[in-house]
Amino acid sequence: MIDDIKDLSLIQKQKQLKRRSLGSAFGKTFPLTFIAAEGMALFGIMITGDFLNAFTVENAFETAGRLAIYLFLMIAMFFAVHSFAHEEKFLARNFTLVTIVVAATYVVCMATVHYFNTYLMPISLVSLILLVLTNRRTSLIATSCTALFLMTSFISTDMLENNIDVYQVIASIVCNLVAAICVNSLASRHYTRLKFLMMSALAAFVSVPLVVISTMAIGDVSMEILFNIAWSYGGNLAAVIVSLPFCAIFEGIFNIADDFKLNELTALSHPLLKRLASEAPGTFNHSLVVGNLAEACAEAIGENPHLARCAAYYHDVGKLKAPVYFSENQSTYNPHDELIPEVSVSMITSHTLFGEILAKQYRLPKEIIAICREHHGTTPVGYFYRKALSLTEEGELPTVDYTYSGPKPQSKVGAIIMIADTIEAACRSYMPDTKEEFVARINKLVDEKLALGQFDECPITIKDINTIKETIIDVLPSIHHSRVSYEKRK
Repeated sequence: MIDDIKDLSLIQKQKQLKRRSLGSAFGKTFPLTFIAAEGMALFGIMITGDFLNAFTVENAFETAGRLAIYLFLMIAMFFAVHSFAHEEKFLARNFTLVTIVVAATYVVCMATVHYFNTYLMPISLVSLILLVLTNRRTSLIATSCTALFLMTSFISTDMLENNIDVYQVIASIVCNLVAAICVNSLASRHYTRLKFLMMSALAAFVSVPLVVISTMAIGDVSMEILFNIAWSYGGNLAAVIVSLPFCAIFEGIFNIADDFKLNELTALSHPLLKRLASEAPGTFNHSLVVGNLAEACAEAIGENPHLARCAAYYHDVGKLKAPVYFSENQSTYNPHDELIPEVSVSMITSHTLFGEILAKQYRLPKEIIAICREHHGTTPVGYFYRKALSLTEEGELPTVDYTYSGPKPQSKVGAIIMIADTIEAACRSYMPDTKEEFVARINKLVDEKLALGQFDECPITIKDINTIKETIIDVLPSIHHSRVSYEKRK
């Protein structure tokens, strides 16, 4: 009964922390949300009606209503991104990006309709940029909201005065929205840049039959159909072409770990990896092996393999502060033989904090920085704790003085790095002779992390953990395999 109460209080604490993080993210993004919503509303009034007349006494209530609708839609988009996209940790950053991309696309769509053609609406620009920089769900939510903003702007009494056909506008929004959704479905963020462009351009073809049908449905069977097709596909193709430069710009501004940037960071010519290879070669080799394991595990449970490999490469960069204090970089001399256990523990555990500092100096993405700090969680340094116990006369010592400062892993990728790092280090020191011993050792190492509650703060499941163990059991022996002994012939 007492345990149930403790569990309940822990759940309540977690819910309270989530509410606080949600409120904090909303407070950070609300000023930009308000400015973007009202700016979009005012721009829509200017394009679709008489801007000065909208602020007269007769039209004051109508204008205020439009301003309120835009703000409501923007706030609804915030909660939709939070609820359906599961972006809690970087919600403020991601929603700021979503707001900017949606507002920019809205302005471009409104301007192209006013100055060029009704069917020239590059709604897929939102989908393409956010698919690369965030995730598929966020991209889909933002694309749908952009279509709602456009629909709200054009469905007004001033459209007849501006020679805008309401049915043609609705048909154009629907056609380009469907094309954007198809781009979202077919284009994967794990493609190369060229393949991403080709698949996006191919997906945009879905708008062609829709444009033909919608144009015929409003009673136009003239050559205007061909022009509408050209305008619609041209707009979607232009969105594909300009999306990658914008992705590069936003990636740099917001320091987002998209796949293209992750592939650049995993190049061994990166300055930080070159430092690791020259100053701490043992740690460098360990990180490469952990990268292979983490990539395979991430792919097995449906996480981003590029992020897992990149995080593994950089998770131990904090050891550059004092490489010789870590066993993989030692040859014969071990400085811990001359130190008391408390000093040794402080040298070992400080590498997570220094790794976070070093990663920030090199402007690594926040996802990588977080894993540099989290990959040991709050686990104790068992060797030095046992050494301290052997030297003390008290019999027991508080473990809190011999543990990492945390926090615990906050993401599935963070949990993968923790498991792969622990198992690779253990098997590097001693590789069991039989598969049964090897499997038993892996189960023991992972069970210890579970017993210490190291995965309590990330959304990983027992099924995911079992899949990770099975993947490591398959992959690791091929890395640490024994070689055939070639004896000299007499």
